[in-house]
Formats: sequence, C-alpha cells, structure tokens
Amino acid sequence: MCGISGIFNFNGAPVDRAQVSEMNRIILHRGPDGNGVYVEGNVGIGSTRLAIIDLREISNMPLYDTDNRYVIVFNGEIYNYIEVGNELKKKGYRFHTDSDTEVIINAYKEWGEDCLHKLNGMWAFAIWDKQEKTLFCARDRFGIKPLYFYKDDTKLIFGSEIKQILSFGIDKSVNDSTIYDYLVFNFIDHTENTFYKNITKVQAGHKFTIKNNEFKLSRWYNLPNTGFMQDTTNLYKDFYDLLYDSVRIHLRSDVEVGSCLSGGLDSSAIVCIMHDILHNEGKPEIQKTFTACYDDPLIDERPYVEEVIRQTNSTKYYLFPDVNGFLNDIDRMTYHQDEPYTGATVFAQWSVFKKIHETGIKVVLDGQGSDEILLGYFSFFPFHLKRNLLNPFKFISEFVNGVKTSNLGYNKFMQNLIYFNTGSVRYRHVLKNSSAFAQREFVSSHNRRDVFNEMIAATGLEANRLSNLWNISIPSLLRYEDRNSGAFSVEARIPFLDYRLVEFIFTIPLDKLIQKGWTKSVLRKSLKGKIPEDIRMRKGKLAFSVPQKKWLTEIPGYLEDTFNNDFRSGKYIDREKILSLIRSGNFNDKVIYRAFALEKWMKVFDLH
Repeated sequence: MCGISGIFNFNGAPVDRAQVSEMNRIILHRGPDGNGVYVEGNVGIGSTRLAIIDLREISNMPLYDTDNRYVIVFNGEIYNYIEVGNELKKKGYRFHTDSDTEVIINAYKEWGEDCLHKLNGMWAFAIWDKQEKTLFCARDRFGIKPLYFYKDDTKLIFGSEIKQILSFGIDKSVNDSTIYDYLVFNFIDHTENTFYKNITKVQAGHKFTIKNNEFKLSRWYNLPNTGFMQDTTNLYKDFYDLLYDSVRIHLRSDVEVGSCLSGGLDSSAIVCIMHDILHNEGKPEIQKTFTACYDDPLIDERPYVEEVIRQTNSTKYYLFPDVNGFLNDIDRMTYHQDEPYTGATVFAQWSVFKKIHETGIKVVLDGQGSDEILLGYFSFFPFHLKRNLLNPFKFISEFVNGVKTSNLGYNKFMQNLIYFNTGSVRYRHVLKNSSAFAQREFVSSHNRRDVFNEMIAATGLEANRLSNLWNISIPSLLRYEDRNSGAFSVEARIPFLDYRLVEFIFTIPLDKLIQKGWTKSVLRKSLKGKIPEDIRMRKGKLAFSVPQKKWLTEIPGYLEDTFNNDFRSGKYIDREKILSLIRSGNFNDKVIYRAFALEKWMKVFDLH
C-alpha cells in the first residue's frame, strides 16, 4: 500500500514542487515509511510508501532505472515480481534493489506498455520517460488500486485519492447524475464518473498516456473470450490448485501477513489455505486473524470463526463495533472514503483495519471478489433458473433446492425470484423507495432508466455477472477496502482476484457454478476436506455485517441534528420527509443511511 501523486502542465508551466509535496502530505496515511517527489519542468510525480517488499531506503520512490532515463511512482504489489525479474535478468537487466517497483520499470523498458500483461498483482503507477517526454499511467486489471484525475486545457492532476486533487482548489461542483444513481438506484463506482463533476476515475484495466502533449485514455485489459471449458474432469483440483497458488504468491512479503476472517466460506478458505502453505513450507509462523463480532447471535460469526481457529491454530483478534464507536469515527471515515457509501457495514470493515493497525500488522489477505465471479449472491439465482426453463425437471429440482439452501422459504424465495428477474419491478421498487426521502423535483428532472437497465443486466446470468465484476459490486467493495485499509496504513490483498483464477473461473460452465441449489458450487466442492464442513456447506452468509437498523433507531437525536444543522443536501433530500421518517422509528434503514451519508459527505468536504 502506497499513494501516488502527479501533475502535468500542458501549457508548459513549471510544476511547483510544493504542490506535489502537499499531495503527498494529504495521503501520508497510505505510506508513512517513505515520501518522495520528482519534478522536471512541466511534470511532477510523487509517492508515499508503505514498505512491504525490500524494506531498505534504496527501494523508496520515486525510483529510477539504471540508465536514469525512467522514473516511477507505484502503489500496489506485483506478486510475480520474482518470476518477471528473473526473466529480465536473463535478458541482461541489472537490479539495484529487490523491490517489485524496479521490476515494473525494467519490464516497461523491455516491453513498453505491453509489460502490463506480464504483471500479476494490483497497481496504479506512473512512469515518466525523460528522453521521450512521455507520461504513462496504468491501473490493474480489476481496479484493486485506485487512480483519479482532473484535466483541463492547461493541466492534468492525478492521484490515489480524490482529496489530493481537491487540494488544488479546483471547482468542487458535485455530479447530480452520480448522486441520482446513488440515492435512487444504490449504485456507486459504477462508471468513470465520480461524485465530483470534474474528477474522473480511471476504470479497471485502463491506462493513459501523455505524449507530445496529447492525452490518450484507453482500455488495456478485458477478459479473454475463450468460451467454456469442454472437459471438466479435473475441474475441482485445477481450481483448488490455482486458488492455492494465488494465496501462495499473495503471501510474498518482507513483513508479517495476517488475514480478515468473517467466518464465511471465502475468508475461511483463505485462512485455511494460508495455514496449509505455512505448514507445507516448514514455516513456524502462526497467522493472526481479525473478526468483527456482536452480542446479537443473528449477526455474530464467532461460532464459525472458532472452527477455523481450531483447525489452523491461528491467533484470533475479536473486535466489537458499536454505535458509540460509529459516532466517534463517522466524520473521519467519511473523509477517508472520499465519496458517499451505501451502508454502515463499511464501519465494520473500518473497525477491523483499525484493530489490524493497532496490532502492528501491515499486510492482510481478504476474501473480496468471490461472490461476484463465482455466482455467490442470491440475485444470480433467478437468472440461473431462467436458463433451465426449457428443462422442467431440472428447473423444479433447482427451484426446490434453492429454497432449501437459501433459507428463505417458498414465499420469500418466489418474491425474490420475481424481483431480481424482472427489471420493471425492480425499477418501480427503487423509484418508490426514493420518493420516501428524495426531493421530488430532483428525481423527476432525471431519467436514468437506461443506466439502471444496463447495470442490472437483466438479459441473462453471464451479463449479470460481468456487470457485478465491472460496475455495480466489485468496484465499490474495492474502494471501501482500499480507503479503510489505507486510512490505517495497512495493505489489503485480494487472492480471489488473481487474474489467472478469474480467467479460469470464467471458462467454467455456468451449471457447475450453481448446482443443486448451491451457489459457488465449484468453490465448495474444491474445498472438501480443506475447511470445516459446517462452513463449507453454510446456507447463510453475513460477512462484516452491522445492526444498522438498530443503531439508527438508537441515535434519532444525532440524525435529526445532522439534517437540521447547516443542511447541505437540500437539492436532493426532502428534509421534512427524512425527519418525519426518523421520528417515526419505522423506516427503511438503507435509504435513511444513504441520505445520511450524502449529507455527512457534503459537510465533511464543505460542499453545497
């Protein structure tokens, strides 16, 4: 985990070194171990470093190649840096460090922009070519590490966090369309547009270049269109071997690595595989796990976590997020998130990373991404059933099994089936919800149904999965992960988003992913005998949940004060409606929270 900063002046004006230093200062939380700036004429780049691989000062950034032609700043990790480095050494390249950063810069020297396809990891980096006067910036395949920019006729400003760009005093006008999608549809991070009209997100798998003063932004990665595998004889072994190897290389670090553990299938798999890897490599380390817990048994995961702890002999750290901690941290958390977010579950994750920091751990593995690519959400199930309409026996069998594994019961299962498989029903539902708190004039002045239809991808199962990968789920989860971990100088790694594993998963026939009512069937079958059986065949999933409705009903005074004092979001939120809902105590906590988070964001960043 690091942070990068950058300025390019199209008008040729020299970059003020102090401005790059200020951008670094704003994100010092991301990288407290190193702070560097490089300025050459109209270009300036900077970095704050969290030292993970090759802890020596010689690996601090900006880092130069041996010929002093290229200079790089880099946020992330390249997990296959050893293999790529060895390939480059055979070609005659010399290295002064053992860092993955130097591997990137030499890979760029050898393969140019195509070096991106050689790298396995998470990254946002900028390389300045002093000879060609070219700036090259890129973001990793699935957008694990962030990159934002502001561009006008005279300058480009880019950085790891939006707040760096705001430090230039640019126009902070908010983006009404993004706010509409957030309040009405509950969509965030789903396009290149941010909540600021003039700040753009470089999307996953994209890059940009400035050469001869021309800015070019393009996509460099998409999933290969190889079709589904024909032979599934060794499917479960091949899948497990890939997951195992992903965890193995994600453990490469010169500092201790811990793990987030929710008690669900994904994080439990990672913790158990970590244990097996350490055992197989003869390493005596006992890994540390971190879990958010609650006194409410309906959302408390400790019974499942304890099974993993017994199997792996891990050292457990339990933390207990509560409403008082939430109120104490809400403004700081809002500041670090940069943009509004969709619920108080973000605070549970925030609390986990705070605890990780307190124990001195700098790197953790986490289980994000599995549900989206392995079809773990219930919202996938209606599309799965729809695929079997022409096979009545299989349709009925999958329907009955789905009722059992989802724990919903027939009536609720059927309601959800209709809801998730009928775009018009979902659209009417979200519009009705928004009418309970949003300004009528604001909602009626926008027609974003085409965006809604595109994002929920109601055309089929595969389209829905791709939408979750690129638009409506993974991008927001990765933003939460990056900001919450970065706030506490922790690096979070995501083994399920190893591109080799993702590309393999997208070749698995869909009927193998949801099978006999079980979502993520391939993962479950590949883990037989590897994790506790109760977890492998769990029907419910909580992740880092919080009692959001309970918390909100406990703080009506705080909520009312938020909307009464220095009210900022009046263009979007009907204050009388929201206050009436709060006072009634009978409300949809999801929509109340979105309104609350928007108002908090506008206050914290002084927006109008």
